[in-house]
Formats: sequence, C-alpha cells, structure tokens
Amino acid sequence: MKLFDLHCDTAGECYNRRQPLFDGDLHINLCKGEPLDKWCQLFAIWTPDELRGNKACEYFEKVLLNFKDEISKNSKKIKLCKDFKDLHDAETNGKCAAFLTCEGASPFANSDGIYQAYECGVKLITLTWNDENEVGYGCQSGSDLGLKPLGKLLLSGMEKLNIVADVSHLNRAGFYDVISSDVSVVASHSCSGSVLQRTRKESEDKLFSCRRNLTDEQIKLLIERNSLIGINFCRSFLGDYGDDGFEAAFRHIAHILELGGENVLAIGSDFDGCEINPELSGIDKMPAFRQFLLDNGLNEILIEKIFYGNAYNFFKNVLQK
Repeated sequence: MKLFDLHCDTAGECYNRRQPLFDGDLHINLCKGEPLDKWCQLFAIWTPDELRGNKACEYFEKVLLNFKDEISKNSKKIKLCKDFKDLHDAETNGKCAAFLTCEGASPFANSDGIYQAYECGVKLITLTWNDENEVGYGCQSGSDLGLKPLGKLLLSGMEKLNIVADVSHLNRAGFYDVISSDVSVVASHSCSGSVLQRTRKESEDKLFSCRRNLTDEQIKLLIERNSLIGINFCRSFLGDYGDDGFEAAFRHIAHILELGGENVLAIGSDFDGCEINPELSGIDKMPAFRQFLLDNGLNEILIEKIFYGNAYNFFKNVLQK
C-alpha cells in the first residue's frame, strides 16, 4: 500500500528519548515502514509552548541536527526532500520521502524567520501549539483574538515561499484569519468535533477535546479551499477510551465524507505525539486499518485517495509552484 502521512512527532522523540530512526521503540521506524510500496512522511519538530526566542531556536536546531544525522545513517531507506524532484527520486528508489515541518512557530517568530524556515527546508508550519505564542493563540489559550501582527507577517511570507499553513491547534479566530488568506492551508492532524460530541460520554475534558477538533463549518471551509484534513489517531480526539480505534476513526472519516470531503481527507496520524489505541499505534498498523475501511464499504479508489492520493496531489501542486 501507499501512505502519505501529514504529521508525526518522531523526530523529536528520536532526540529526546535517544531512539534510532531505523528500529527504535516508536510508532514510526524505518523497519516498520518497509512493507509500504510508497511512503511520504511529514516529520514535525514540535516546540514546547514554554520555549521562546533563542531557546526555541536552539531546541529546533538540536532536534533537526539529530534528525539529519539519523537520515544520514539510513540514507538507503529515507531521503530528506525539499522539492518535487526529491520526492520523485525518493519514491523511485524505494525510499521514504521525508519532509520537514514545524509545530509551533516560535523558532521562526521574527522578521526574517520565514526565510530561516525556508533555508532549513521547512515545508509546513503549524502556527501554534495549544497555548499562546508570538504569532497567535492556540486552542487552549482561551483567547478569541486572531493572529498577532507577527503572525500575519509570517503568513504573508509563507504565501510567497510556498510554505503551507497548518491550522491544527489554532484557535477559531486564528483559523478564520488563515482560511481567508491566500496561503496554502491544511489541518494536518485534526478530527471532527461533532462526531466526538455525538459519540463521547459526558466528561470533564469533553470541551477541551472538542476545541482541538474541527467544527463542521471549519471542515466545509477547508473543503472549499481544496485543503487537506489529516485524521488524527489520538485516543481522546476519536472517542471514548476503548472506543477509539478503527471503528472510531472510520466514524470521523465517514462524517467528513458526508460533508463533501472526498478530495481533502488524508492521514495525519500524530504518531509519537500522543496516546493511540493499539489498533492504530504504529505505521505497521496501516495495512490493517486500510483493510478495515475496505471491509466497511469504502472502495479502493477512495481509500487510495485518503491514504495517499489527496495529500500527494496537494503537495505536488505546492512543490511545483
């Protein structure tokens, strides 16, 4: 099978837990990915909310240096890509096509930051994590304000340099600022808030989880913009504990399909960044998940679009601009 995954935190976990990319004890390693016929993976470097300024830059650089070292050690199996030619070469030679993304824009939150991101090879920036940072407000910030002036400046630079804006984790007002701009936009690892509300039992953290997911209105706007929505495998975003595996992920997929999302649905696993049901907890589980969707009525063409085609076509367009 082919897989194009929009989000994982594996690069940071390799650094923080001193795990090898080849066969480490993580959701993603190169050995687990060997059965895939084609594999494109967006590797995020997540910056914790408490890191700002030089500390954020230093942390990003340390994780990136370690990640590049891991790629160098495994150059026969993975290639760090910056353009479509790199992607094509990686897939032609049976390698994982790896793209670098940034989760939380703090490492590049200065007037020249977007050019620094571009030089690093960053192809997508998740503007905030859960709290406030220099460019905007995350879904847990409690703020109803939109992007800050620096965030709007960053967004303008991203449009010029063809760096994709990711609205996962962003608050509602920030989302609308991004969706009304001309930048390429995705929700790289998000689920449906309305599905969670219908299926999850009442609990204290219900509202928090729904804030992290997308409303139907947001989903429709992303569909109108020909964006991408990557289904997140985080247990608390999918359903109740124990009802957060294949069946729960399928419910979110089915709902977005009902809203017209056939051409925007993708996988945004959040591997190595959250707690995941054992059914879904690893890239090696993707063939079984694919078969589950097939057994539950999705056809081969649609499944190929969700697992690979939609994301491939989106980024092909971005990378060839």
